[in-house]
Amino acid sequence: MAGDNFRDAVRGSLDAILLAHPSITWPHKDTLNTGVKPDASTGYFELEFPGGDESQYTFGAPGFNDWQEIGQITVRAVVRQNAGKTERDRAESFIETIRAAFRGRRIPIGARAIRIKRTGAMGGGQDEAGMWVESIGLEYERFNVG
Repeated sequence: MAGDNFRDAVRGSLDAILLAHPSITWPHKDTLNTGVKPDASTGYFELEFPGGDESQYTFGAPGFNDWQEIGQITVRAVVRQNAGKTERDRAESFIETIRAAFRGRRIPIGARAIRIKRTGAMGGGQDEAGMWVESIGLEYERFNVG
């Protein structure tokens, strides 16, 4: 069963980027409310969807107007805390490649697209599980009909 079409499109886009860059050896793990407990012996990527804001963009066609949605997607490279310089550098290198691949990307979603408008390094830090995380933020824009 498919989930939210927006999130599924973004998940698919990340998976396509990882497939197109065989030098990135870490997998994407869907940890978003799934109960998945990734193997911490290797790094992995996960997505977060902090949300967005929607406002009416066109007027005059009730039920068929465009609504502009702008928000953020977070891509996280997760590795064991204190895994060493090599793993830290690998996380930074992988997330840099993913950031470049998402820059300006258009992700198909039905007859429309999600447009990645900006990418930004968010830095690194420890998460609640004691893992080290390098993150990037992706500002997106899409137009919904309603």
